[in-house]
Amino acid sequence: MMLMLLLTLTTVGAKTRIMLISDPHVMGPGVLIKKGAAWEDAVYYDRKLTEYSAEIFDELIAIALREKPELFLITGDLTKDGELVSHQYVAEKLQLLKQAGIKPFVIPGNHDLGTEESMEFDGNNSYDVKVADAKQFAEFYRDFGYGPDAERDENSLSWISEPLPGLVLIGVDTGNDGTPLNGCIKGVTLEWLYNRAMEATRQGKQVIVMMHHSPFPHVVNVEKFNATYAVRLALPMAEGPYYYLDHSYVVDRLAMAGVSVVLSGHVHVTDIAKDANGTLTNTVHDISTASCVSYPNPYRMLTISDDKATMRIQTSYLTELPGKDNFQALSEERMKSGLSHLIWDYTRNDEYCDLFSDIILFHVMGNEPESPKMKEYMDMYEERSPEMMTDPQLLENLVAYEVTFVELRNMVYSMLEDKNHYGNPDKEGVMDDLNTTIPMNNQGWTAIRTVHQETDTDSGQWFTLQGVRIPKPAQKGAYIHDRRLVIKR
Repeated sequence: MMLMLLLTLTTVGAKTRIMLISDPHVMGPGVLIKKGAAWEDAVYYDRKLTEYSAEIFDELIAIALREKPELFLITGDLTKDGELVSHQYVAEKLQLLKQAGIKPFVIPGNHDLGTEESMEFDGNNSYDVKVADAKQFAEFYRDFGYGPDAERDENSLSWISEPLPGLVLIGVDTGNDGTPLNGCIKGVTLEWLYNRAMEATRQGKQVIVMMHHSPFPHVVNVEKFNATYAVRLALPMAEGPYYYLDHSYVVDRLAMAGVSVVLSGHVHVTDIAKDANGTLTNTVHDISTASCVSYPNPYRMLTISDDKATMRIQTSYLTELPGKDNFQALSEERMKSGLSHLIWDYTRNDEYCDLFSDIILFHVMGNEPESPKMKEYMDMYEERSPEMMTDPQLLENLVAYEVTFVELRNMVYSMLEDKNHYGNPDKEGVMDDLNTTIPMNNQGWTAIRTVHQETDTDSGQWFTLQGVRIPKPAQKGAYIHDRRLVIKR
């Protein structure tokens, strides 16, 4: 009896520690045979230290072995571009954690099942390389989310597991590069996710969702430049592959299922933001973590309180790498170089290129308002705005993206002021991106909210979340009506 009591106390009363990394983009042995023109062309726009990715991953594994968290999570883009040898390398290293009693869990990112850059490099030449398919991915990570201890979604690489009593993890597959599902959740998968999360929360369990793409944009208007910044809902069409609905449908479903914490990556920015369902009664926090192989090379430690009511978030950085002098300076220089090459193609102006590069690098770091550079960059942007408004190259690109100068300015200020939902009086706010504590219980945006109900009408078309057109439904459930998610209770 005494033994059982002690076991209960150590299980229920203990805090849970989780080490979180994202986008390690590990390049396995043999992918880079010899540097040369082919490699230099491939990394011209790269902001990552890809050639050191395996060593960086090794160092993070070593940190995990020293820190001994209960869980070790990776929110996608495990490999450079889905190479079999890269997946093999990652899986072997994760086995070291498993042997030490640490439980790793992974989800795929948009680079993990092959891209146009899936090559091996040998001097001036590059060659196609073997990449993993979905079946092989699940086999590589059988012990890390895809084994018998987890339940799989039959329509994707999504899974659900309860690694610790009362704590449920749901890993969500949000698609791969070069496919119609890049940055998307299928309707059937969203319903699977909703049902599993709802079941867990009704049982009093805490649910954490991992997905590679953010569930909602942290910066206003950014999705106009990057359509895959935030996840979309993909519904099948009779003609054509899919019909897409924006992130709000996904957020609404997550919030109504009782999910209050999402862990994401993809955009290589360290930022924390929150959104809510349409009536602002249930909030969802998204903890976006920048790539560990990009400056400033972050990783996070998450501590869940013993009553599972709060999560403490602490951000650290890999500042040294064995055998590499001035590692952080090298990492920062790679980030600046890649950004400059990318933004030059949009601006063709040295001053604008430097300004936008500096603003993005500043944003990547997080907690922008705490730095005096925020005001400095805002003043520089305003000073150059009149000439930018008449610059033909910049105008041409804004027209191509269907973005106005006002929208561009709001996006820049949303970054600099770290304001999520910039300009939205109901939602605009600033959160600590690096070291903070957030509630894990699903709560409303404010203490009291008025819920408005629309008049029920028969106008418009009704669809299931699988994209099947139906008459106006009488049964309870979730449906699409006039391009809106409707919950019939």
